[in-house]
Amino acid sequence: MKTLIINGLVVLESGEVQADLLIDQGKIAGILARGTTLPQADEIIDAAGLVILPGAIDVHTHFTGSHDFPEQELREGTRGAAAHGVTTIVEMPHSLPPATSTKNFISKREMLARSCSVDFAMWAGLDGNNVSQLAELDALGAVAFKAFLCSGAVNGEATDEKGLPRLNDDGLLRAMRELKTFDGLIGVHAENHDILIGAGSELRQAGRKDTRAHALAGPEIAEIEAVGRVLQIAKATGARAHIVHVSSAKAAQLIADSRPAVRATFETCPHYLMLDEEDLVRIGPNARCGPPIRPRPVVDALWQVLQSGEIDVLASDHCPYTPEQKQAGLETIWDAGMGLTGVETLGPMFFSEGHLKRGVSLQDIARMTATGPAKAFHLYPQKGAIALGFDADLAFYDPASSWTVEGANFQGLGKWSAFEGMTCQGKVVRTIIRGVTVFSEGEMQVEPGFGQFQTRTH
Repeated sequence: MKTLIINGLVVLESGEVQADLLIDQGKIAGILARGTTLPQADEIIDAAGLVILPGAIDVHTHFTGSHDFPEQELREGTRGAAAHGVTTIVEMPHSLPPATSTKNFISKREMLARSCSVDFAMWAGLDGNNVSQLAELDALGAVAFKAFLCSGAVNGEATDEKGLPRLNDDGLLRAMRELKTFDGLIGVHAENHDILIGAGSELRQAGRKDTRAHALAGPEIAEIEAVGRVLQIAKATGARAHIVHVSSAKAAQLIADSRPAVRATFETCPHYLMLDEEDLVRIGPNARCGPPIRPRPVVDALWQVLQSGEIDVLASDHCPYTPEQKQAGLETIWDAGMGLTGVETLGPMFFSEGHLKRGVSLQDIARMTATGPAKAFHLYPQKGAIALGFDADLAFYDPASSWTVEGANFQGLGKWSAFEGMTCQGKVVRTIIRGVTVFSEGEMQVEPGFGQFQTRTH
């Protein structure tokens, strides 16, 4: 089937162009200068007034780890992803049981295959005991391997049966040596365990249970130190390293300065750019995440790193806890689920706050939400850009349309948002995956199970 998309503003890796797109057999088959004689097509989509971005690749989602209804969350939550321009998710290993063995990985892959409405790739987990299985997990399709340098438990154990334990420095070194043998990617939650435990224990002993205590329990130095340690081991081993959810501008600059001697990429999240510590205090439990949302000077400095072009990836760290799991923190902040919803606000909030309000170019929007993720996780050149031969994964934005974030309208069980009440200028009106319209006119056009499993291209 051939589809023509006409009259849109198309965002390529090289910049934005007025062009028409030809899709054939699910791939980008033509990028046609405006005025070119158009070929015959089975379907014509008029995108007049719309911006066409490559579909977002959210490399950091927790659909299967936040509560006890993972299949329902995948079925409903990935519909929400599609409705807001996310065309591929990369699901974290947290689940019951975690994806740390070949058996568990295969079982989880099957669950995603029957449930997802968008394309999906998968992380495997590092638990300090599975180094011998990493190459086989890679062969099964794991695009990255997640490590935690910290835990909420003093002894470093996983805080629940879906999660991962802290990986100590010896385990980190051994894992990265092994990953280097097949060019695997380690993704690291980089915070110093001892500093977090010390700060948190002191606050609890003082009887602190207010929201600001959560911010004080995750000091920025814990992130800066741990990032530096990962970079040193990455340099020594030659392994590829990706630092997840960077909230500290100093940590971000450390990573940027290490390149190209170190093969390192990193992501930040919309909440670290659009909220600050005073917002955390105002919002309460619904803004509790780790690392915590930082003070305004840190947020402003992170924007400077972004505007310098150093940030590789924008990811959501989507944690769709139930409202009840978050509201448990109203009595004491330590009881609130640790993480924010975000897959439905990832692209639109960045389009609104980054592009329209702060002047971030559409080219950079596409780079951080699609091309950068695809390159870091080796999904490129199949995914991540509007280019000949790539999958036709597209998000159509109407920049003239605005909407208000209301968590009650989210898909899945995480019907709440730290961005509650914020106005978003720019709305996704159509999403295409592999040439198929999966969302348009406010309605899903495909059923769960449409999504396809994606593996490394090299």
